[in-house]
Amino acid sequence: MQRCISSLSFSDPLAEKIRAAAEAGFAGIEIFREDIVGFDGAPEDIAALAKASGIAITSLQSLRDWEASPNDRRDWCDTLAARFLDLAGRLGAPLLVVCANTREDALPDPATAAADLARLADMAAARGLRIGFEALATSTHVKTYAQAWDIVQRAGRPNLGLVLNAIHTFAAEAPLGGLAALDMDRVLLVHLADAPTTRIDPRLMTESFRLLPGQGNLPVAELYAGLMSRGYSGPMSMEIFNDQLRALEPALIARDAMRSFDLLDDHLAAAGAVHSVVQDVAFIELACQGTDAADLAAMLTAMGFRQTHAGKALAAYAQGGVTLLLNSATTGLAHSLYLMQGLSVASLGLRVSDLAPLARLAEPGGDAGGHDLPLVRGPGGSAFYLLDRPLAETGFFRSKLPAVKGATAGDGLSHIDHFAQALVPNLFLSALLFYRAIFDFRSESQRDVLDPHGTVHSRVVANDTGAVRLSLNSSLSAGTSTTRFLEKAGYAAWHHFAFATPDVFAFAATLPGAYVLKMPPNYYDDLNLRFDLPADLVDKMRALNILFDRDAQGEYFQLYTRAINGLFFEVVQRNGYAGLGAPNAGVRMLAQAREYEAAHAMDMF
Repeated sequence: MQRCISSLSFSDPLAEKIRAAAEAGFAGIEIFREDIVGFDGAPEDIAALAKASGIAITSLQSLRDWEASPNDRRDWCDTLAARFLDLAGRLGAPLLVVCANTREDALPDPATAAADLARLADMAAARGLRIGFEALATSTHVKTYAQAWDIVQRAGRPNLGLVLNAIHTFAAEAPLGGLAALDMDRVLLVHLADAPTTRIDPRLMTESFRLLPGQGNLPVAELYAGLMSRGYSGPMSMEIFNDQLRALEPALIARDAMRSFDLLDDHLAAAGAVHSVVQDVAFIELACQGTDAADLAAMLTAMGFRQTHAGKALAAYAQGGVTLLLNSATTGLAHSLYLMQGLSVASLGLRVSDLAPLARLAEPGGDAGGHDLPLVRGPGGSAFYLLDRPLAETGFFRSKLPAVKGATAGDGLSHIDHFAQALVPNLFLSALLFYRAIFDFRSESQRDVLDPHGTVHSRVVANDTGAVRLSLNSSLSAGTSTTRFLEKAGYAAWHHFAFATPDVFAFAATLPGAYVLKMPPNYYDDLNLRFDLPADLVDKMRALNILFDRDAQGEYFQLYTRAINGLFFEVVQRNGYAGLGAPNAGVRMLAQAREYEAAHAMDMF
């Protein structure tokens, strides 16, 4: 199978698209005629550029509204076909893609369509070219690959085959079981794309809402597996029409598209088995100095963390299975982040079962943080250290963090329940693909949370066991809590860590009120409209600023701390509950917005 990408998946001039695709390792690129218009040179020059870049031109896209046209258009259609075939020859494209007719006056006759395509295939054969016929969910008559395959068979030309389009297959609700009827030698090209849902207008979905496989919710992996199991070995091309994705740099689009192919191959190899390499979060490293470091240490101590190890510029605070590293070094990655944005999360340490699959992704020549661990760069400037053993057994921990005599870790909190990352909007989908393709996380559907100043888009990703759960958050609105945080912390924008406890009420009773985020009083009155809870329980939650939610699996109690430079913590008691307390996120954002506005009231005048 040859990995390819279409030129309309990118923005920027055609030459940049070709170079980006080639540098990412693609075997081929499909050229859309729209891209040729803006190219400074002849079609032959495009062929020469592709050859010099080390990438093949897979096809010319695309001859449209051609087959089964009424009699008064046939002369023009034949003229147009000859011109497209000549252009394909000059371009060095061995295949011309023909999209099923979308005109209202197209004839509803498969025999006529087959005769037309046979004539076109003969014209192409005289030039040494092939024709690929593609069904469109938005076509007037040929909406499914089964209908297109029937026409290809009727035409009976060896250089005429099928182009199978994933997004149009799903939009037309065509069953994948029909793949068994296809001759894989006659499938000349496969177009891959994902989408958030099929419950929207097919034209809107196929023209504007395409995503890379792994960024949406459609069964692209099932389609991919079905083709591979039947021996398909031809070109597969990422064909993504989405303004949000095309706003990215061509190199980033090409990298993400290649990751999407990797993800499909990983799913194929795993065959549904539990196989996440990432096991848990080994540590959270925070960049802090001076007063910031003292304030953070005071909050952690109030939350029950204890300093168990301390070195020259690094200190470890531990509680249960949670370890926080406070880094006050004046060199290295953490220091650079501190200079740019003050107190912030510098990195996460992830414990993995096997370092080998991730070794190729690690930064060459050691790591910028000086921890002597493989370092992988993630979305938004985030950094991940990888270790395959307990933190205390790593060389850097032993050499840089002597134990504090007589110190023991606290025990009120047990582990990291989940955490969150803020992302600028155009990195949201790229980040989703990073976590799915690199760390093999699963993803839930996107949900929107109402902030007092706009909407925050959120999507949860997690490893197979649920031991590592992460919420990705992004917002287009200027005043939301997510956007405000990104204004402070443009890099490695981790803004929220939730710790689990067996008894949130006991924990809350020991936490000084100065560290607690105060909830709106009416929230507790509103609980009576959502749940039938004992009045004394609601009163207790009100006194301690504890929130509540319930799902089919159980109940959930939450407590939030106030933020330090935008970073805040959550303490949760999970009694079988499966989610992350999303129904309460808007209330938390409201409380944070009120606190922020009160603190910055004078700045508004």
